[in-house]
Amino acid sequence: MTRSSDLIDWDLAARVGGRVGGSGPSTTAGFRRQAREDFIEFTRLSDRLVRDFTGLSPAVESIDPIVLSRGAWIRANLDGFSELLAPVTERLAAAAGPSAVTRRLTRAAVGLQIGLLLGYLSQKVLGQYDLVLTTEGAGKVYYVGPNIVEAEQRLALAPRDFRLWIALHEVTHRTQFTAVPWLRARVKGLVERSFAAMDLDSARMRRLVERGKELLLSGPQGWRAANVMNLLLSDEQRGVLAEMQALMCIVEGHGTFVMNRLGESQIPSYAHMKGALEARRRSTSSPERVFQRAIGLDMKYEQYVLGEKFCNEVADRAGTSAVNRVWEADGDNMPSLEEMRDPEAWLVRTGA
Repeated sequence: MTRSSDLIDWDLAARVGGRVGGSGPSTTAGFRRQAREDFIEFTRLSDRLVRDFTGLSPAVESIDPIVLSRGAWIRANLDGFSELLAPVTERLAAAAGPSAVTRRLTRAAVGLQIGLLLGYLSQKVLGQYDLVLTTEGAGKVYYVGPNIVEAEQRLALAPRDFRLWIALHEVTHRTQFTAVPWLRARVKGLVERSFAAMDLDSARMRRLVERGKELLLSGPQGWRAANVMNLLLSDEQRGVLAEMQALMCIVEGHGTFVMNRLGESQIPSYAHMKGALEARRRSTSSPERVFQRAIGLDMKYEQYVLGEKFCNEVADRAGTSAVNRVWEADGDNMPSLEEMRDPEAWLVRTGA
C-alpha cells in the first residue's frame, strides 16, 4: 500500500512503537497454535451467541480472526491510519510550504507521537475490531496474543474462559457495525467532517511546526505528557470529536453490556475474571494515569462505564429488548449524553 509520507514519518512511528511496546512474554509454537485455534472457535461461537442475545443479524459474512504480536498490531494500525489519512496528509503537506527543514520537523514530531501512543497501547490491548471505513466488508477482529497470555498468567485466569470473554466483546462490535446500516455511515460521516474541518492556512501550519519543535526538544517527559490531539486538531474538529465520543459511549458500553451479560451465563469463571481485571485497573499507578489522561485513554474507560451503566439500567427497567432499540429508527433512537445519565428520559422519548 502506498503511504503519504510528507507530513507523518510512518517508519519512525513504527520504530518508536516497536521499541516502546516490546515483545511481551515468550511462548512456544504449540502454545501460539492453540491460541489461534481457541480464538477461531470462540469467535465463531460468539457470532451465534451475540446474534441471539441482541437480535442483530449482520448483512455481510464474517471472517476468522487474526492473532497478532504487539509489533504486528502496531503495523496493522499504522497501515490503517496511513490509508485513512492519506488525502489529509497530502493537503497539509502542500500547505506546510516547501521548506525541507519544516517538513522534517513536522514529520518527525507527528511520527514520534503516533509511535509512542501505539507502542503504549500495544502493551494494553487484548482485542480489537478494526472497522475499515475506506472499503466495504465486515472488517477484521484482532487479538494481541502476548497481552492475553500475560493477563492469563498474571491474574491466574482460566485461558479458555478468558478468551471467550474477549471474543464476545469484539464480536459484539463487529455485529453492531455489520448489522446496523446507519452506524457505519454515521462514523464515516463524522470522520469526513473532521477532515473537512482541517485548517490548512499557513498560520495554522506554522503553529503546528512550532509545537513540533517544542515537542522534539522537550525530551521523554514532554513526549509522554503531550497529546497528539493538540498537535493536529482544530477547535471545529474537537467539536466533531465530542460527537464521536457520545456515539462511542453507546458502542463501547453496549459491547461491554453484551460481553458481561453473556459472560455471566456462559462462562464458569466469569465472576473471578471480572473482579481480577477491575482490581488490576484500580491498581494503575499515578504516573500511568497521568499518561492515560494525556492520550485520552481515561476517556475510553469512561465510555465503557457510562454506556454500560445506561444499558444495564434500561435492561433492568424495561428488559433487554429495550436496550436493542438504540439501534433502531435510523439512529434517531441513539441516546444523548444527557439521556445516558437519565435512562428514564430516553425510555419515555423512545417508548421503550
